[in-house]
Amino acid sequence: MVSKVVTISNPSGLHIRPAGILVKAAEHCSSRVEIIYDYNIINGRSLLNILGACIPSGAQIELRCTGPEEEKDLAAMLDTLKHLE
Repeated sequence: MVSKVVTISNPSGLHIRPAGILVKAAEHCSSRVEIIYDYNIINGRSLLNILGACIPSGAQIELRCTGPEEEKDLAAMLDTLKHLE
């Protein structure tokens, strides 16, 4: 398992469009992708779970990948988050 704490920089937080982009990126990962926010573990492949978490701009989340290519998958997810703006 590898993880990294990041700040959501998208001005609108993780609303439908950026959450959808994040889910599509997670679907290409061979690892299990999880988002930890406000003491909740959110499936990174579930649009409804991400939207239900109501993650605002400026929120700190932990992005966690567990699997055979976890380092590569975490880097890909971090790159996706970086370009959501």
